[in-house]
Amino acid sequence: MKLQLMSIARLGSALVVVAVLAACSKDGGLAPSAQPVAPSDAALAFDKGTPTATYLVKFKSGGITAARASVASLGATVGREIGSYNLLYVTGLSDAAAASLATQPGMTVVRDRLVQWVPNPSTVAPTFLQATNAPKASGTNQSGAQFFSTYQWGLKVTRADQTWTPSNGGGGETVCVLDTGIDPGHNDLVGAVDLSRSFSAILVPRFASDLVLDDYHFHGSFTAAQIRSNGIGTASVAPNSTLCAIKVLSEDGGGTFGDIIFGIFVAGKLGADVINMSLGGYIQATDPANAPLLTILQEIIDGTRNNGTVIVAASGNGGFNMADLFALIGFIHVPSMMNNVLSVGATGPYQQQNFDQVTAYSNYGTGGGVDVVAPGGNGGLPGGVLADFQLSVCSRFAFGGACAAGNFYLFGNGTSFASPMVAGAAAVVESNVGSMTAAAVEKCLLTTASYINGGTLSKYGKGRLDVRAASKCSGK
Repeated sequence: MKLQLMSIARLGSALVVVAVLAACSKDGGLAPSAQPVAPSDAALAFDKGTPTATYLVKFKSGGITAARASVASLGATVGREIGSYNLLYVTGLSDAAAASLATQPGMTVVRDRLVQWVPNPSTVAPTFLQATNAPKASGTNQSGAQFFSTYQWGLKVTRADQTWTPSNGGGGETVCVLDTGIDPGHNDLVGAVDLSRSFSAILVPRFASDLVLDDYHFHGSFTAAQIRSNGIGTASVAPNSTLCAIKVLSEDGGGTFGDIIFGIFVAGKLGADVINMSLGGYIQATDPANAPLLTILQEIIDGTRNNGTVIVAASGNGGFNMADLFALIGFIHVPSMMNNVLSVGATGPYQQQNFDQVTAYSNYGTGGGVDVVAPGGNGGLPGGVLADFQLSVCSRFAFGGACAAGNFYLFGNGTSFASPMVAGAAAVVESNVGSMTAAAVEKCLLTTASYINGGTLSKYGKGRLDVRAASKCSGK
């Protein structure tokens, strides 16, 4: 068990959430001059989040009619519900009304929070590449992608490139990316996204772009193409898989716990084989007031995973030993440290040497701090080279339309960019074997991870992802 939850509090209006830029490094990790995140710097990035006007109301089993009536009697409105989990999303409640509702038998009320889960793109100084190759990759082999040989060391280190031809490349598997949306019209993503299973899960829009699945940030498209691309500019881990985009974060990188919870639920209902969440924040698990939100999130994760969906998340970029952070002040990183989630830390080279070193920004630690590591990039170090970053697509809608031509690419660092490599590998594993439980896929990924000489369980978890080895699992 990664996390032991406190007993549910009756009213969670005193919720304290601390979010840090778990998806990318503190400065965005995109400019060649960017510096890595040290633990002392990451502490300055803590953000308590902002209470929203939405309450999550959890009621006793079978009481949805009574719960709706109770909400209506207080003059409030149900904006969304997840009936199978006895959960209502309620707006129009005053603090007094919320407290009154929480006193009713079997009723738990917690106020939702808006948190900065990934960096605001305004803080990022992007470095672009433009592709000139037009042909799409033939079949699973993506070795002809224009930037593969020069920049995509991560695929080589994990032997994902050696897996293309011998495997199904994730064929028949769907990976849902819960993030800032996806640009389905980028050259490397055309035809990759199942639009019938893609949508914006943002309940209360703050921007016009919240109403559509298109990625006006950059983050979701970047991570998505690492999982599945067309092999034009960049290659991918699972080139025959299908993507689905569930937008849970706005163009500024902010989003609510409630929208992420709903996104996980719907991804499972849509038949996602894998969910990737390259996002994260910190919450004080030892504070009883936070227990309702954590309990709801855990219940949705458990149900989705137990129905067969592998859930993968970035471990976060604070450079923290999460075991120490929890022991000292009771904070965990979510969603990566929730039970039934694979937490992925980041590795990266310096001057194209030592590819398997864990980066300074990557969170780690036993007890769920990190389960496995994968290439996340280590660019921006003094004297380093551009190739030390990770490379992926730039959404046509990002950076004020700077990438509007649909053939631009970005460099980045972060555990955000390690997580999709594991998600892609999960799709490859299940595609090769056929029907597998989520537990079997997770076991395969962890038991086949490469042992790094001198690496510790605290830093590396079970080891560094090895896609080729994982692709040979029997499925048991």
